[in-house]
Amino acid sequence: MLVGPAATTLHVAGWRLCDGAAGPCADAGPPDAALVAITPGAPAPARVRALAEVPYLPVVALAPDDWIDRHDWRALGYDAAVSAEAMPEALAGALADWHRDATWATLDRLEASFGAAEVTALVERFGAMLVAARDERDPAALADMAHRVAGIAGTLGFAALGRLWLRFSEGENALADSARRAAAHAIETIARRG
Repeated sequence: MLVGPAATTLHVAGWRLCDGAAGPCADAGPPDAALVAITPGAPAPARVRALAEVPYLPVVALAPDDWIDRHDWRALGYDAAVSAEAMPEALAGALADWHRDATWATLDRLEASFGAAEVTALVERFGAMLVAARDERDPAALADMAHRVAGIAGTLGFAALGRLWLRFSEGENALADSARRAAAHAIETIARRG
C-alpha cells in the first residue's frame, strides 16, 4: 500500500492510504512514504519505489513480530518496520519520521527566531551537503560527512534523518543506503518548501 499525506482512511491522522498494487493514487502527487504488508508475494521495496517513480521513497514494512526479529529489514531495503499487532499507533510513529509538515514547522519557528535570510542560507548549505552525501560512494568520505549531517539535520527539524546519520557515523555501515535515501527525501522536502 502506498502512503501519502491527506485525509485518513486507516485512522492514521494526517495520512491517506491507497492501494499500491497499481502504483500511486491517481488523484495525488508522489507519495511521501509507502507501507508494505509483509505477506507472500509482497513487492520488494525497490519495486515499490519503481512503481511510485520515487527512488528515495521511504518504505515501511508492516510485519509480524517474528519477521521483524528474524530479518535485517534495513538490509532488505525497508526504512522502518512496524509490528502488525501494534497498529495504528506504531505505524503513526513510524510515519511521523517521514512527515514533512513537522520539519516545515520547525523551519518556520527557526525563521521567526533568527530571520528568513539566515535560515534560508543555512538550509541551502545543508541541502548542498545532503546532495554531496547522497552522491558520495567512497565509504571513508561518507563516514567523514555523517556526523555533520546528523547534527545539522536535528537542528533543522529532520529528526529521522539525524538519527539515521548519527547511527551511520557511529559505525553502522550497513545503513549507508538507508542514509542516502533519507538524504534524498530531505532534499525533496527542502525543494517542496521553496
